[in-house]
Amino acid sequence: MNDRGSPIVSSTVNGHPVAFIVDTGARFSSVWPGQVEKLGLNSQAGTVRLQGTGGMTFAGVATADTLGLGSATASDVSFVTAGNLFDGRTINGLPVVGLLGADFLHGYDVVIDLPNHRINLYSIDGCPDAHPGWQGRFYKVKVSHAWNDETKTVVQIKLNGHSIDAFLDSGARSTLISRDDAREAGVKKDDLRLDKKGLGYGIDDEKTVRYLHHFDSLDVGPFHFTHPALGVGETENSLLGAEFLRHHRVWIPRHANWIFMQPAESLPQIVTQPTDLHLMPSSPQKGS
Repeated sequence: MNDRGSPIVSSTVNGHPVAFIVDTGARFSSVWPGQVEKLGLNSQAGTVRLQGTGGMTFAGVATADTLGLGSATASDVSFVTAGNLFDGRTINGLPVVGLLGADFLHGYDVVIDLPNHRINLYSIDGCPDAHPGWQGRFYKVKVSHAWNDETKTVVQIKLNGHSIDAFLDSGARSTLISRDDAREAGVKKDDLRLDKKGLGYGIDDEKTVRYLHHFDSLDVGPFHFTHPALGVGETENSLLGAEFLRHHRVWIPRHANWIFMQPAESLPQIVTQPTDLHLMPSSPQKGS
């Protein structure tokens, strides 16, 4: 539904038309606390500890009777209740009520095709070595998963020629490099003092300082970028954000140590539509 930043898709919660930010970097799907009563969610006992950019926070838990996406409907879907930063935001008349996180997305092969404003979720079984049936040239890129969270897709990137690990995070509007990783790439404190300074927001909605630094180079799989301007800030892990996904189609298999990437210029162009999220029972890819 949007042309910039993290992808936003239309949905329904208990029959209420809403919109969600699709966030591959969030471990749990969430709804803003102010939306719980409006959407008729059932609050549960207990809290959940959340760790992310900016530190740690605690959240409640609530359950929706139904969650509608595309032509499919899921039942008894749990959300953590956290975050207020985007509460009150609307898009195309729909309230943005939360995040669709990895706990939901991890049940599918996820194809993020933001150049064509599409996100597809495929249920694929029994074909572990299948490749997408995409037209044009695409690449298979090795990934790993965080030792404490298998839903996190970790891409090894090169920054100024130094290898670092970054989470593939569609919920991050732009790529964010941790201070430690920037230091490994040769960036000193004095260098950051000369950079443009701005503010970001962490998982607890608190402001964090970020610097816009011009690196010599960035390599993501086969793709090379010269003199990219990337954010540097306080984050435990570097994040490969949505601005990369805006220019590449990415297929994230549910159970694999690789992903597929295709640059936008290799994509067959279709008529641009608002971002749609479709749940598919099977994939158009070639079988193994």
